[in-house]
Amino acid sequence: MTGKVCIEKIGDVKESSVFGGGPLLSTTFDYTSEEIENYVIDPEISRIITRKYDQRIIPMVFSMYLFSALDRGNLGNAKTDTLEKDLGLKGNQYNNILTTMIAMFASCAVVGGFLTRRFGPTRMLPLYMLGWGIMALINAAARNYGGILAIRFFLGMFEGFFGPSITIYLTSFYTRGELGKRMAAWYSSAAVSGAFAGLLAYGVFHADAVLAGWKILFIIEGGMTVLVALIAIAVLPNYPQTAAFLTPLEKEVGVMRLLKDASKSVNAPFSYTEFFAPLREWQFYVFTIFAVCYGTASSTATTFLPQIIGRFNLGKVKTNLYTVAPYCIATLYLLASAWASDRLRQRSIFLVGAMSLTTIGCIILVALPMKAIGPGYFACFLITMGAFVPTSLFHSWHNNNDPSENGRAFRTGFLTFAANSGGLVSANIFLNSDAPKYTHALIISACLQVTGISIALGMRTYMALDNRRRNREQGVNWTTKDVPTADLSDGPKNPSFRHFL
Repeated sequence: MTGKVCIEKIGDVKESSVFGGGPLLSTTFDYTSEEIENYVIDPEISRIITRKYDQRIIPMVFSMYLFSALDRGNLGNAKTDTLEKDLGLKGNQYNNILTTMIAMFASCAVVGGFLTRRFGPTRMLPLYMLGWGIMALINAAARNYGGILAIRFFLGMFEGFFGPSITIYLTSFYTRGELGKRMAAWYSSAAVSGAFAGLLAYGVFHADAVLAGWKILFIIEGGMTVLVALIAIAVLPNYPQTAAFLTPLEKEVGVMRLLKDASKSVNAPFSYTEFFAPLREWQFYVFTIFAVCYGTASSTATTFLPQIIGRFNLGKVKTNLYTVAPYCIATLYLLASAWASDRLRQRSIFLVGAMSLTTIGCIILVALPMKAIGPGYFACFLITMGAFVPTSLFHSWHNNNDPSENGRAFRTGFLTFAANSGGLVSANIFLNSDAPKYTHALIISACLQVTGISIALGMRTYMALDNRRRNREQGVNWTTKDVPTADLSDGPKNPSFRHFL
């Protein structure tokens, strides 16, 4: 590859080769719109950069979110052991603990996005993780309802800071056509955590130990979380232009990739005006309602699957074991959907497909008698397959349509808050009084999914018609590929803007 041109500026030509065969165009990464438009990026060098990102960033954020999902969802596994009996929980106190944790998880999302954007992801992401990892360890020492309620309050707070920050972080490295797969690779850890948690709980609850099984579960998962947080401090890069594992040329290309197909600027100064700009857009509020709808199903799969499978009366050990297969299939479906979504540069249609699966699964469980184990277990597969796709593709969708780093930070934080609020709905509809069939909870979940499907189809139709109108007025046939995002500082107000469907 020696001497192969990576970037060239048309007109007043400057060349940069893979091994430094020419001067870099800029060491400050500050380019005009004309320079950005005239750059030609070698696809091979772009692949080298994304491969380096994938090797350094994706395994790390996957591991971090894996333990986020484990530590947040392990209450469901602990409940199948002796948690309620040992802590003396009565009535709906277990649901109150979930509600408290999820309320903090949801309400801290915007604050987390702000702190991450303000002080940098490499500082804040490991700090958040250390916080909830320590809380997970302390959780093993809880002795009563008040103690576990306080611990889960702070665990939810640190995890709430963390959730939207990962999405914001990934948009700082990957283009719009790459983001869906990486979001799926990251978020597939939530599905993997469900399978891992089921296997771990199966092993721990099977063991004859001095400590209660749920205490050992919290100690193992909390300790591993703290270890991964310490590793993340040394591994995670901040932005392309400061990544030590990239050459000077690769840093330049890394920035240019984003300016052409992701952001109007890279590592831009923090701006309160841009940060809160999404509040002035009506689409933002429509997306908020959509997020609540899909968030209910996501929480149903991540938190309540052991309780749903409990309807089959398999016993606590087998119940946890039976959660593994649905999570494994859900992971494969998520990755396949994200690959196809990036390939076709389409988000909404895959969101609709996933939410349809969840809806069908809920309806099947409501309609079937509890003794129908085979079809009922199949319905659990449908619920989990559909529940994990929306988070990765939805956040890819709205971020793909916002070229501002500051705007994405607020939008992602608030819409994560809205999605996590769906967890509040789940926590208060899966009641012990409705166990083990949970008819009302499943009906409510299905209705919310249908509402979300309607919203996604409506927004897709609006965006497609608006793209067609803009093409007609300009006499062109452009898609999102044809418009550099650095030219779109005004977002949809700019006539050249094209919606990412």
